[in-house]
Amino acid sequence: MSIFGKLDRMRIAGFKSIERLELELKPLNVLLGPNGAGKSNFIGFFKFVNKLLEKNLQFYVAQQLGADKILFFGRKHTDMLDFYLEFTPNAYRCQLAPDAAGGLIIVREYCEFFADRMGYKGGIKREELAPTGGKESGLPDREADTIPGHVVGYLRDWKVYHFHDTSDSARIKQPGRIDETAVLLPQADNLAAFLRSIRETPAYSLIVRTIQRVAPFFLDFVLEPERDNPQSIRLRWRHRGSDDTFDASDFSDGTLRLICLTTLLLQPRLPTIILLDEPELGLHPYALHLLAGMMRAASANTQIIASTQSVTLANQFSCEDLIIVDRVNDASQFRRLDEQELADWLDEYSIGELWEKNIIGGAP
Repeated sequence: MSIFGKLDRMRIAGFKSIERLELELKPLNVLLGPNGAGKSNFIGFFKFVNKLLEKNLQFYVAQQLGADKILFFGRKHTDMLDFYLEFTPNAYRCQLAPDAAGGLIIVREYCEFFADRMGYKGGIKREELAPTGGKESGLPDREADTIPGHVVGYLRDWKVYHFHDTSDSARIKQPGRIDETAVLLPQADNLAAFLRSIRETPAYSLIVRTIQRVAPFFLDFVLEPERDNPQSIRLRWRHRGSDDTFDASDFSDGTLRLICLTTLLLQPRLPTIILLDEPELGLHPYALHLLAGMMRAASANTQIIASTQSVTLANQFSCEDLIIVDRVNDASQFRRLDEQELADWLDEYSIGELWEKNIIGGAP
C-alpha cells in the first residue's frame, strides 16, 4: 500500500474509557475484547475526529451531554483531552479542555510535516491552527497543497462503517439520490447509486461473484432509476431463474450486510482507512471466512481497523493483526500479541481458542 496517509502511530489521553494510549498501527488491525473493554470507544474516537474536521465539535459535545461524557471519568478527573496522530509524512495534534459551561474548547491545535521522511531538507515544519479558546477546529474546509490541506486529505476519508440497521426503515432500503456516488456512505444509504456508478469496472463483477458465493440464488443488481422519479434509485435485484425483480427487503439481514461489506472492501477506490465496528453481526460462518479474506486483500491498498467479538472471525487473522483490549483499573488497555511467546500454544490451539480460554486476555 502507499505510505501516504497511513496512520503509523497514535497517542490518546483522556478520551472516554481511554486514560492513556500509545499504539502503533499496521495495515490490518483487529481489536479483540469483551463488552465494556473499550473497543467501541476506540472506534468512536475516529468519529470524534470526523466531527472536528466537519467543524461540528460543539454539536457533538452537546449530543454527548457535555464534556463529562467525553473526558476520562469527567472533568473532575481529567482536565484535558490530548491526541497526536502520525501518518507519513504528516502529523496532527489537538488538545481540548472543558469550559465553564461543560463544553470543550481548543487549547492547542497544529499540523506537522516531516521533511526528512520525503528526502527534503528542513526537518519538522509545524503550522499552528485554531487559537487557544477556539470552539471549532482550524483545519481548512478542503484538501489543498499545504501542510493542513494534506492532513485534511487524509482525515476526510476516516469513516466508521456500521451496517447493523436492516430494519424496514433502514436507509439502505429507502430510495436515494441517483447522483450521490462520490463515496459509499457509512450506513450504505447510497448503495444502489454507488453500485451503479462502478458497474462498468472490474470491481463490480467481482462484487457480484463474491455475493453469489454466499447467496447462489442472487443473479445481479437492477440499477435503474425509479420510473416516477429519474433522480431517485432504489436497490433492486434479480433472482436466478426468475424474471421478477426484488428489492432490498427481500434479502435476509445477513445477506444485506454482506453485500454492504463486499461493496465497501472490493470497491475500485478505497478510502485511506476503513473502520468497522463488529462487522460479523448476522453473518454465516462461511461468510465470515469470505469477509476475513476481503479484509486481508483490502489491507494491501488501505488500512483497516475493526473490532470484533467473533471467535470465528478472529481465527482468520495472525497474531500481528490483533490488538487485545482489556479493562484494567477502570481504564481501557490496548496491547499487541507476541507470537514467539505464544508459539507453543499455537501448535495446539487457534487464536480464537486461546482467546476463549483467556490465555491471551481480552475476555470478561
